[in-house]
Amino acid sequence: MNFITRKVLEMQYKKLDDSKKRLNQHLEKRESLANSDNKKEIEKLEKYIAIWKKNIEKIEKEIKKIEDRESDKE
Repeated sequence: MNFITRKVLEMQYKKLDDSKKRLNQHLEKRESLANSDNKKEIEKLEKYIAIWKKNIEKIEKEIKKIEDRESDKE
């Protein structure tokens, strides 16, 4: 694996970690609001959760694509 590919992969893993942390923050906030009557805030959090889940899936696909491409070279 060359230097640039390794750095890109490291960046993708960092983005994945950050995205998972952000998702967990939203999930925890949703849990804390679960018993409240603030439906608008809960709906907003649900949208954020969906967005972060999609982002995580995209990042995981990109990581897999890079790793597969590198394993094919070997």
